[in-house]
Amino acid sequence: MGREEAYIVPLKDLEVGTHQYQYTLDDKFFEEVNGPLVQKGNIEANVTVQKSEHSFLLTFRLDGTVKVLCDRCLEEIDQPISCEECLTVKFGEDKSEEDDQLVVVSEEEGELDLSWYMYEFVALHIPIRHVHPDGECNEETARILREHLTVERNEAETEEEDGSAATNRGTDPRWDALKKLKDNN
Repeated sequence: MGREEAYIVPLKDLEVGTHQYQYTLDDKFFEEVNGPLVQKGNIEANVTVQKSEHSFLLTFRLDGTVKVLCDRCLEEIDQPISCEECLTVKFGEDKSEEDDQLVVVSEEEGELDLSWYMYEFVALHIPIRHVHPDGECNEETARILREHLTVERNEAETEEEDGSAATNRGTDPRWDALKKLKDNN
């Protein structure tokens, strides 16, 4: 079964009440979605669809890990993901996204592909900063990073001794001009 079929919920055919769907978002899923942030992972997705007379409330419960690059050593790191998100779906003339939490689906089409929504929910819950715990980064990369940081510190100390760093640390002349305007008022 291809991705196009695997993550589609046939809303038109559902009866009023609660319906459960379970998906595994694995490497193949992330590869097929082809999103920019995540290419690998293993997430268990439980989707509850609560159908009422005029709308659907979809609750997504996502738990697992995704592979992201460590900000320090650029090696893969397992990033845990655990979240719950909701989405409201209504039937209308044409498919559209009214806002982040409301989707309108054409009554004629009557179905919704959940794959991109699940991908977005996973991507939104990846922390901005992701690094290995201390001591788990790639040792070779960490060594090279320390060497470059040491060179930059040594250059800064040399500039400070020459006096060039002190000149660079003065205030920006544009701020000085603004301060004069403020002081004159």
